[in-house]
Amino acid sequence: MRVPLSTVRLGSAEKRNAFDAIDSGWISGAGEYVKRLEYSLAARCGRKHAIAVLNGTIALELVLRALNLGPGDEVIVPALTFVSPAAAVRSVGARPVFADIAESNWTIDPEDVQQVVTSKTRAIIAVDLLGHPCDYDRLLELGIIVIEDAAQAHGALYGGREVGGFGLASTFSFHANKIITSGEGGGVLTDDEWLADQMRLIAGHGMTKERPYWHPVVGSNYRMTNVTAAIGLGQVERWDELVSERAKVGRLYDRLLANVCVSPRPSEEWATTVCWLYTVCSEQRDRILDALRSDGIDTRAIWPALCNLPLYQDSAVREYPVARSVSRRAFWLPTWTGMPEDAVAYVVDRLVRACA
Repeated sequence: MRVPLSTVRLGSAEKRNAFDAIDSGWISGAGEYVKRLEYSLAARCGRKHAIAVLNGTIALELVLRALNLGPGDEVIVPALTFVSPAAAVRSVGARPVFADIAESNWTIDPEDVQQVVTSKTRAIIAVDLLGHPCDYDRLLELGIIVIEDAAQAHGALYGGREVGGFGLASTFSFHANKIITSGEGGGVLTDDEWLADQMRLIAGHGMTKERPYWHPVVGSNYRMTNVTAAIGLGQVERWDELVSERAKVGRLYDRLLANVCVSPRPSEEWATTVCWLYTVCSEQRDRILDALRSDGIDTRAIWPALCNLPLYQDSAVREYPVARSVSRRAFWLPTWTGMPEDAVAYVVDRLVRACA
């Protein structure tokens, strides 16, 4: 039995939309499905504006470029996450500065953020890590621009509000392993009309709507294709269903792993988390991973702490004990929407054997 880490589950709506976009002949970045996806995404998250883009990393870069961040500026990034936030900051010429994560929820620690703020700090990228929202009340109290990265947390709630609605801007990834997917793709949301206009301008080659081929700013082509948006729209319209089905997988893991040798990721009472990739910890992680892989199970260690990467050593200004500890112990179990119960049971059975 081969069990992948994740796999895509597309329905009839996504397929129908994709074929309709192809049949229309409009497959580039200005089709009707792009507009419909942007409208649906903004409505879903209670935002005024949404811009569909190529992927989640580009979404972060677009916000930073629109804010005119660059050399001499610093952006605070969590010391444990996928590399995209740090890479996006570097891509605009600014410097990422790492803050540790909180032991109680693994999202960026507002107290540690305060310790790394300097006169050059221009923004914080707050990652809703592994389906858990950040503590936005405390982050926003710092008086620094907050950019929410909700790539891993479609459907999670903070204080009863859905992620994607916090900070000056928020971003999503629709990569194939995400709860809501279009294969690749991403989105940027904001309530700020000026920022939305700037992002649309930059994402469309810096060309104005009023005067074709007139470029007042240096732009690029960050636009999502109409076919990709067609698939994404089908997923957004099934948002609650997809989040619910992924949650069933998480609850089954919770039940079967009770009193087993691994510990689950922590969460706060004020958060409603979602199950992106089911994450557990063990001091014997590497041995367990080897055993599971030999049984045909694609399980993986979580990302290394960004402060451990040689490329980002100049961004490490503290010790980051929590990020380093979690990155050493945590790993993902196979998780996807509609994952069969027997597949989950097989993973748990082999995990228990590996722990023996």
